[in-house]
Amino acid sequence: MMELAPAADVKELEVVSNRRELRRDLHIFANYFREREVKRAHRSNDLPKADMKRLARLIGDPETQDEVKSSGYSPWIDFIDDLALALGFVSYDTEGEYMGYSSTSPSYPYNYVKFKEESYERFLRTPLMEQEEALLNALVNEYDDSDNEFFTHTQPLGRLDTFSTFGCATGVVPTIEFDRVRRYLLDLLNECTSGVWYSTASFIQYLKKEHPFFLIPEKIVVKERWWKEGRYGNFHEGKDRWMRGEPVPDNAPDAFERVEGRYVERFLENIPLVMRYVDVAYVRDDESTIYPSLNKLRAFRVNERFLRVMKRQIRTPKVTVLPTFEIHVDSDIYPIGVVTQLTRFADVITEDVAIVLKLKKENVAAQLVEHEGINVIALLEELTGKKLPQNIETDLKEWTAHAELFTLFDGFGLLECDKELTIPDGFTAESISPTMRIVRAPGKLYAQLEKSELVPLLIKHPDASFRHPERGVKSVFRTTAGETKEKQKKSVTLKRDYFVTLYFPSQELLEIFSNELKKAKFPFGTNELTNAITFSKSMQFQLDEIFEALEKDYRIKIEDVSRV
Repeated sequence: MMELAPAADVKELEVVSNRRELRRDLHIFANYFREREVKRAHRSNDLPKADMKRLARLIGDPETQDEVKSSGYSPWIDFIDDLALALGFVSYDTEGEYMGYSSTSPSYPYNYVKFKEESYERFLRTPLMEQEEALLNALVNEYDDSDNEFFTHTQPLGRLDTFSTFGCATGVVPTIEFDRVRRYLLDLLNECTSGVWYSTASFIQYLKKEHPFFLIPEKIVVKERWWKEGRYGNFHEGKDRWMRGEPVPDNAPDAFERVEGRYVERFLENIPLVMRYVDVAYVRDDESTIYPSLNKLRAFRVNERFLRVMKRQIRTPKVTVLPTFEIHVDSDIYPIGVVTQLTRFADVITEDVAIVLKLKKENVAAQLVEHEGINVIALLEELTGKKLPQNIETDLKEWTAHAELFTLFDGFGLLECDKELTIPDGFTAESISPTMRIVRAPGKLYAQLEKSELVPLLIKHPDASFRHPERGVKSVFRTTAGETKEKQKKSVTLKRDYFVTLYFPSQELLEIFSNELKKAKFPFGTNELTNAITFSKSMQFQLDEIFEALEKDYRIKIEDVSRV
């Protein structure tokens, strides 16, 4: 059994938790390419800037949107792009071709992203545990001599700098099986207690004492006969950030910490953090005296999600339909199959700690048009495992009786645009209003607008239905049938409330504190997966009074977490 020292104090450290949801964003990415054809950049093979902007908007993460806005690129979207390719959700040319004798790098002409529907649907049909293992396998197995924790940020959230790639295709590095190493470290982390902060240095010392060859084999078999740099010859360090430096000496008493220790730090902030299996804590002082940085990631803690995944104890998602038309989904990990079914009939309200959706009449009507004969009530009852509330069943029956049909014409499109937009000649068939036109060859018009560095949105409608625009897109077709074109403005007062979430280090403590809050009739919500309670910020004063009463048994300290 692994015994690690607890972190001395994370109060002085910068605690980082990943609040992005990889599983959700991966499926947003896949479904984006289900609806459209996208040609990748000719020279770099990157996604076009316009598509990056749309994907960032759909993902909704402010940091991702800021990255795309400032540079046209997002490490998070690029990472999801690679993962979708590895899982077989999409395909495109990754080899390229050299366009002439003087070409020093490949080009990618006519390289379109193809959506692989069969592979994607097969993934959705597999149990949630198998989906999680497929994601983890894709990340664990992806590496090469220069693309691993030592030399590059193989995941998008890493903060630590890396070793120089000089000579990484020779020597020791090609002998390292990084997939085996990653699985070995994950197995060791499985011995940790959920919610407890551990010292990274103690983890490294445990490996040095008990498993010194977990990374580099004891007997090194190097293919190149001229390699004479020793065990650590691939790993250069120095006092200048921009210089390669000198190899770490094999006989240095702290050589393990300087090589294997650096790897452990960078491993923790990569796959475990991206998968939301751990939180990490960094020293706040950014001044380094040696590069790559050393002993910057000081502490880590695993969560209940990770332990359940490792023990293959992922619960079946629990779906509840409330009389308020809200649908609550309780799941250990993001249940994309369930959410995919529910979002056909409901809009997502929140996807943070809990997933909450709300049934919408227009969504139900649209599905009935596209899938004639679908039984919405039966589908929801199958997901929840029980009868729906009476008022929900009654309203759904009424909604399904009033589905409207649309007639669409091939070869033409309906264009919504600003009054000032200049449309190239030959495309306008009929001007309905200054902001709406019927146009010929909508696909070609879309391509020309993209070349003009605009951000058009092309919606392809199925043969037998009308597809609503994405959320956040301004369109007259997002209004419901009962609304008029012009509405009289009314004065509306909206009430706003802020909520605070406290994360407890164990489920036992969560239950103890929850019982005390119940005795005090304090209103709060709980999430057993994350060991968290949530309450209105306006109740903070009352909570402080309850905590004061508990201080006879507990020394309570609250720390803020950063989001990445």
